[in-house]
Amino acid sequence: MTVATRRLGRTGWTVSELGLACTRPWSGRWMDEASAIALIQQAVKLGITGFHTGPCYDGVRAQERLGKALRTLGPERDHLLISIGVGTVRLGRSQVIRDFSPDTVEQQVAESLDRLGLDRLPLVCLDRPESAYLTDDLMDTLAALKGEGAADLIGVAGSPQQITAGLVAARGTGLIDVIMPAYSPADQDSEAIIEQAALDGLGVIATGTLARMSFAEMDADWSLPRTWWQAKRRLTDRLVAAGQVARAQRCRFLTAVKGWSAAQACLGFVLSHPDVHSAVFATADLRHLHENAAASGRVLPTEVIRRIVTAHR
Repeated sequence: MTVATRRLGRTGWTVSELGLACTRPWSGRWMDEASAIALIQQAVKLGITGFHTGPCYDGVRAQERLGKALRTLGPERDHLLISIGVGTVRLGRSQVIRDFSPDTVEQQVAESLDRLGLDRLPLVCLDRPESAYLTDDLMDTLAALKGEGAADLIGVAGSPQQITAGLVAARGTGLIDVIMPAYSPADQDSEAIIEQAALDGLGVIATGTLARMSFAEMDADWSLPRTWWQAKRRLTDRLVAAGQVARAQRCRFLTAVKGWSAAQACLGFVLSHPDVHSAVFATADLRHLHENAAASGRVLPTEVIRRIVTAHR
């Protein structure tokens, strides 16, 4: 089994149609480093070439682990699309602030290069910027990162409004190459901006593709620390994002699609969009990695896609 590839818009890059998010629980303290590195190695063997991380994910542990994994791959890592999100800064264990100042972005890129052991970053992505953060100085800094070879591509991630703000700030510069919108059976709000991005030749990398699996039963192995973390996350979602959870609950039928796991059905839906070039998911489980990879190259039944679209309305 090898994950299929797609052209990433007009960027000149080819990327696997499935990508791996190197965040929690993969970088969590409950997963040992050797297992985390082995999961990256296995993902590459399966044909996954896109890996997303950030300088504030789980402190710096996510980037440090990914860097160690990349060093085991040798020259093969030169063909991977490693992306980072910048503009999010973690203060201590729980406080996160937004800082898109040029100095902070430059520092995050430099530190990421060092942790990842790379000479340049294939993709640097503004992480959920608001209009007020998108100054001319920031745009100049991003252009300099590309011009100096620190970054091959520049992207913007977030809600449709945040992505639109980034595109407007860079209008006429050709600076933005990729967008990273949230897109899943439970969240199709980025449909219009995905279609427009395709018309503009931008690459589209979908995030949040599994909708946190909040419509499916949990793996109830309470001896595992990540089960407790997942339970805490679901409770938090219900408290602060009840509307999104309600939409996800309408997708419970995805747990009963014949021949598809619920996660595969989610990924199959995202990849059924002709303008999505890669669908990113997160996992810390080798079994789930293989299961999700098996969604590549398959066609989700039309009636299931129709039902997903109808459930979102």
